[in-house]
Amino acid sequence: MTARDQRPAEDPAALETPLDRLGASRRRFLSLAGVSAGAAGLAACAAGGGGDDTGSSDGGGAAVAEGGGEVSDDNPFGVDASAPVDVVIFNGGFGDQYGKDAGTKYAELYPEADVKVSSTVNIQPDLQPRFIGGNPPDLFDNSGAQSMNTSALISDGSLGELGALIKAPSLDGGTIEESLLPGVLVPGTYSGKLFALNYTYTVFALWYSATQFEKEGWKAPASWDEVMAIGESAKSAKLPLFAWGGQNAADYYQELALSMAIKEGGKEVATKLDKLDADAFSQQTVVDAHKAIEEAVKAGYFMSGGAGIKHTEAQAEWVTGKAVMYPSGSWIENEQRDVTPEDFKMTGLSTPVLSDGAKLGAAAIHGAAGEPFMVPSKGKNGAGGLEFLRIMLSKEQCQNFSKLTSSITIVKDTVPEDAFGSTALASVNELIQGAGEDVFTYNFKDWYGLGPDIKPLWTEFLGGDITADECLERTQEIVDKVREDDSIEKFDVE
Repeated sequence: MTARDQRPAEDPAALETPLDRLGASRRRFLSLAGVSAGAAGLAACAAGGGGDDTGSSDGGGAAVAEGGGEVSDDNPFGVDASAPVDVVIFNGGFGDQYGKDAGTKYAELYPEADVKVSSTVNIQPDLQPRFIGGNPPDLFDNSGAQSMNTSALISDGSLGELGALIKAPSLDGGTIEESLLPGVLVPGTYSGKLFALNYTYTVFALWYSATQFEKEGWKAPASWDEVMAIGESAKSAKLPLFAWGGQNAADYYQELALSMAIKEGGKEVATKLDKLDADAFSQQTVVDAHKAIEEAVKAGYFMSGGAGIKHTEAQAEWVTGKAVMYPSGSWIENEQRDVTPEDFKMTGLSTPVLSDGAKLGAAAIHGAAGEPFMVPSKGKNGAGGLEFLRIMLSKEQCQNFSKLTSSITIVKDTVPEDAFGSTALASVNELIQGAGEDVFTYNFKDWYGLGPDIKPLWTEFLGGDITADECLERTQEIVDKVREDDSIEKFDVE
């Protein structure tokens, strides 16, 4: 999840949503057991290592090919200055220009090297033959619906461990590890070893138009009660509070509910969810959050007919002023750029709290890293792959990425105050700064591919066809089925 992706219309995977992209499907997960029992066992141990905020690791795993050059602070991996470097970028919603620009910088630092930066939307079909043939790229972006099976790659020794990268000097001073936002290495850490560097950072928020709020005299809500008050005001003007469309957008409201529950009850709520506990969906704050959404449904605050339209259509309704708010990840501005009016002033606010006693407080955010970059262990220039990543993690390149995509990378303090003129990006930057270490996430849906089973429930729920209690009960049944299936390897949760 990690994590957003837009594809050409002719691509069958174009219907995949950002939340889908943060994890593998159940089919892919279950197929892992058939690929290798060792791979499944390794995946089941996926957890943050190192015991610090970033989940860093100090080495081990498959080795990255040595560079052959002289090691120094300026060249920590011993890159051969004349060796070619081969990089493959996933050309999804973020495009590939940021990768090409990093390639230009690499060429400036190593002018004798032949720098090849190519892109594709078909990672597995294009790269699997290269891995089998012993000629993988030196660095690749393992993203999209056709990404390669990470755990299987780790199991057969095809990926290099990235601990050396994290401990290396940053181009901006200090170490790379010191430059990162908290928790961003956890998604790429397996059995305490870092094999994937997730480059982008998604903040989940409740989005609105600052222009509309100024016009209506509404204050950005911090609590659910304040959200509901805006809903009542909007309803009197025959305007729905929330837009939603089909299963994908319905699913975003489960994210809203679970984030409210975690903020209310603390990170232990997320731990129970990830552990697939028998009472995961009977936790009081989870129940309270679902009841809050139900209250909005019963009050008529949701756009009618949502089940019959696509989520992108619902988002278009929202940005054209036909609904007030919408929950989504910070990919939303780039995704709706072509249809959003110039004066919309898209702005994100932190998930509202259910009460004044919320354990995590109003400033806490749901944040997650995505877009995993990996260095094959058998690449011809693995040191060059590490160096390319080190360049990508410089403030110069991170700022360039944000300017191109209106999205944030995992490196701290890289978005200027004016956020390149983007109100959405500026608000995300403010949310990150305000949250500090108070960041949370949950993984159970992605780990076990539960999206296809849970999404239809939320379509029924938001349509008023089932109650909050029924939604909770049926979701728990889905979780119980996975927990009690011994053929499915379970992830460790700390």
